[in-house]
Amino acid sequence: MDKKSDKNLREVMGCTCLRIRRTSRRMTQVYDRALAQAGFTVNQFGLLANLLGVEIVRGEGLSIGTLADRLGTDPTTLNRTLKPLQVKGLLKDSADPADRRVRVVRITAKGKRELLDAIPLWREAQAHVERALGIKATSALNELLDRSNDRLAQIA
Repeated sequence: MDKKSDKNLREVMGCTCLRIRRTSRRMTQVYDRALAQAGFTVNQFGLLANLLGVEIVRGEGLSIGTLADRLGTDPTTLNRTLKPLQVKGLLKDSADPADRRVRVVRITAKGKRELLDAIPLWREAQAHVERALGIKATSALNELLDRSNDRLAQIA
């Protein structure tokens, strides 16, 4: 391999995006393993937590588009996450009365119960992460991730 190719390869292997994706997969494994006992993935757990939070604060559900934005995903991927939760009766969707073309998603009573029952499992995963990284590093990482997300949203 010539020097230019070698330099290019080293730059690619140091890619910030690839490092974040690798770490994200590892982090997801920690949470998914803990939440599996409740029948959830961390994505499903986060989705239900968002729906419950909005219901508590505003007493309503969220449109598919708004929910996708909140979760940082696209509506197609979100629909794949929603389907098993709908089949289990943990959430429901209906047409928005103001615009029948818009689907609004809400957590059901069963979804609330199962989400609340899963919180100790989530706490267990959170504690594993904090022990592995340290509380200060975890807090600093969360702040950096939030700031990075905000800044990258401006250019995405």
